[in-house]
Amino acid sequence: MNKLLVSDIIDLENGEYTLKVNSKDLVVNIKNNVTIYLINENLNKLDIMMQDNSNLKIYIFNKIWHNNLDVNINQVNNSKINFNMSYTNDSDSNIVINNYLEGNNNESIINTRCVSNIGNSKIIINVNVAKDTINNIAVEDIKGINNGGFVHIEPNIIALSNEVEANHLTTIGSLDKDAINYLFSKGISNKDAKDLLLNGFIYSNMDNYIKSLDERGEKGA
Repeated sequence: MNKLLVSDIIDLENGEYTLKVNSKDLVVNIKNNVTIYLINENLNKLDIMMQDNSNLKIYIFNKIWHNNLDVNINQVNNSKINFNMSYTNDSDSNIVINNYLEGNNNESIINTRCVSNIGNSKIIINVNVAKDTINNIAVEDIKGINNGGFVHIEPNIIALSNEVEANHLTTIGSLDKDAINYLFSKGISNKDAKDLLLNGFIYSNMDNYIKSLDERGEKGA
């Protein structure tokens, strides 16, 4: 695992990287196979430039999210991105993810999880598939829990080609009362039961590295 202090623009190739960001705006150029971790970093803008034949897994995790965020993902040919973001929100926020599939044989999977404790948490995902492209796959999996605040989700796929596989998966809800009552019946306090369920939700699209950091009380890079 490489832990890097970065600002503005960075080129990444073949490896796993935990990024500590000096700037509110970050451009990442991806070549070959890369995994990125952004942990408790409050960016305003993130641009991801995928080179041809590249593969990116990215995990963005924030215990408390404070900013609005604009993400732009550009894919041309034969690239794959698995984008995962999880956060808990204690104020109004807007997350906008724009994914541009401009060539052929690309795959885009975007997973977001949000727990809104206070205010309005808006998540807008726009996947744009260019005209006359073929063999592209786009999946949006967006889930939110209203836990005192409100989650608003807008999943959009704009496909100008017939040769595309596109799917929306969207859920907004509250904590399962039956699950809370079950844990309460096992001797777990009401607060601990809620925390257990919320943590399970917020980590559901994170990998074991993120989970292990939280268990050790670490904050990333």
